[in-house]
Amino acid sequence: MLKKTVLVAFLLIPAIGFAQEKIAYFKPSDVIPAMPEYTQMMDSLKKSETELQSELETMADEYTKKVTAFSEQQATLAESIKTVRLKEIERIRETVETSQRQFMQIQEDLQKSLYAPIDAKVRKALEEIGAENNFAYIVNAEQMLYISPQSTDATPLVKAKLQIK
Repeated sequence: MLKKTVLVAFLLIPAIGFAQEKIAYFKPSDVIPAMPEYTQMMDSLKKSETELQSELETMADEYTKKVTAFSEQQATLAESIKTVRLKEIERIRETVETSQRQFMQIQEDLQKSLYAPIDAKVRKALEEIGAENNFAYIVNAEQMLYISPQSTDATPLVKAKLQIK
């Protein structure tokens, strides 16, 4: 009987400890956009997007000019010249499409590289807050279906740690 009691006690102790773990949540949308690094990231992305868009517009204008010129001259051109010009127009169209895909990838890669230090800074702050406040978990409130009223909102702690108002 004593063995069973001791065994049950050993089995219940971890369960009791788990039930007492502190869980906190935070709202990234209240923290990340308020960071100066985020503003810098958005400015850099906008500048890059503007430059890439300008380049695409230049390429599209060249394509439009070639198509317009071909349409106007088509009736007077020899078949061999028509074929050459159509191939040139097709090449320009393919270049525009390829460039558009490449520019999208460039923007995506730039966003990832600029966001990585922001993410690292937030994660570090979360780790420090978790350790300082003995939180077992800090979860993303925006991905939770339900948050218990007993949970702690760590968002103000994260803002304070990152010196965000």
